[in-house]
Amino acid sequence: MAGHEKQGSDMGAAFTGLIGGLVFLGAIIYGIVLWTNARFASHHKAEAAVTVSSPTLG
Repeated sequence: MAGHEKQGSDMGAAFTGLIGGLVFLGAIIYGIVLWTNARFASHHKAEAAVTVSSPTLG
């Protein structure tokens, strides 16, 4: 029976994939945060225009 020969460790490839995956996920999350903030910024501008135009009681 022929057995498997001892191979080198794949630890370097595993860490490279882990770090690459984390960078990729971080970029995706950062993009989603920027996109969400841009969407809500327009809502806050509309609310500010409404509150500024309302009369003050005094």
